Amino acid sequence: MNLSDPVMAALIGASATALGALVQLRLSWRKELKERERGQPITKKTRRGPVIVVFALMIAAAVGGFALSEYFMSLRNGDRDTLRAELQSKLSEISASAARLERARLAEREQVESGVPRAEALRRGEEGVAASALVGPCKSQSAAAAGSRPACSEHSAVQVAVCARVPASATVREVLLYTRFEDAQQSWADSRVQPGQDAGEARFVEKFFERPDGDATRQVCQGFVNWSGEKARLARILVRYAL
Repeated sequence: MNLSDPVMAALIGASATALGALVQLRLSWRKELKERERGQPITKKTRRGPVIVVFALMIAAAVGGFALSEYFMSLRNGDRDTLRAELQSKLSEISASAARLERARLAEREQVESGVPRAEALRRGEEGVAASALVGPCKSQSAAAAGSRPACSEHSAVQVAVCARVPASATVREVLLYTRFEDAQQSWADSRVQPGQDAGEARFVEKFFERPDGDATRQVCQGFVNWSGEKARLARILVRYAL
């Protein structure tokens, strides 16, 4: 039990006063009984003795009540301080929990927002990224100078590169190749060819190659040669990739 010095002094004083008053009251009472037994008259001083003792007891009771109230007040203040500390601790925990929830919400939002472009990139990778080029008829310089019909060969024709752009982190799964004449009505599905396959005076090279295209993307390219001297050709590639 922790008591302040004033409260402890008041309790000690009240206890001493009450104890002294009780002893004095007992002595006065015994003295009065002896005087009555001897038949002596009771004086005013003898009568005032118990009154003084009772008055002293009242003073002691008042002091003791004051000390007790101070003690209860100290307990109440201690409980209030403890309650305030507990409330402050709870508020700190609630604030920390709210901060964690806010960070989790922001992280989830960023994950959702970043997941949309990634999902779109995955879908595009599954479907494939297409690129096409129109390659005109081959013209031989020697034949054109003579004014005759141009004659070209695969080795003398100019090779062009058909390139599709993919993410820099992508892994190329396959490159599908298509070619048809410019005025042909057939679908691309019916125009598919294999690398190195002769498609009628036109051919894709056997292997694709890559080249950088900035920090976020790169290009996947396939060489194409058209040595037909009469018609232009459309060359198309479809690159499928995974992230």
